[in-house]
Amino acid sequence: MTRTIKVWIGTALLIFLFTLASVAWFDRPVALRVHELFGTFHAGRELAASPGVSIPLIAAAIFFVFGLAQLLGRQFSRLEVAVLICDISLLATDVTKDQLKSIFGRTWPDSWAPGILSLIHDNEYGFHFFHSGRSFTSFPSGHAAALAAVTSVLWIMLPRLRTAATTCTAAADLALVALNLHFLSDVVVGTFLGASIGLFTVSLWSAVAPSASHVRS
Repeated sequence: MTRTIKVWIGTALLIFLFTLASVAWFDRPVALRVHELFGTFHAGRELAASPGVSIPLIAAAIFFVFGLAQLLGRQFSRLEVAVLICDISLLATDVTKDQLKSIFGRTWPDSWAPGILSLIHDNEYGFHFFHSGRSFTSFPSGHAAALAAVTSVLWIMLPRLRTAATTCTAAADLALVALNLHFLSDVVVGTFLGASIGLFTVSLWSAVAPSASHVRS
């Protein structure tokens, strides 16, 4: 068993224990305190409710472009390889977090659109396993997972970006909690999910990289 898998298993256990504690003791008080201090952030609600630009669509387009480039004989630089791996990690994370959301069926800390059940507006708190609908998709945080899926790959492959990747991830996670867009445990688990998939994606690439003939330094 490698050191990396030992660290990952240990971290997963700690995240699991923290999540249980957070759901029981931290999530509700933090969300209520945030609302007491700041009320409802309308900008945050608009951000959450807006369809915006589809991240999965962009990621799929990038993957398609890279695939065509490889078929045309393109030699990828290390930075381009990092971008491709970020893209694959993001696509895998998007699929995985959607499945987990549908399994856990957790309601939201605050309502970001009409008809959305939440702790603040409906005193609704908990998990409704295998419930569908927008009211039951708070856990894990897709925003936190998507960001960590990218920053974890950059952290591993481009060491000079580690400080920026860590800072960006921490700031975004804090904002998600401070805007009451997610409970604390939603964000922690989402970040761990994205970082795990980033690690897995890099590891899988490393396993096949020696046989890849279209990579240049």
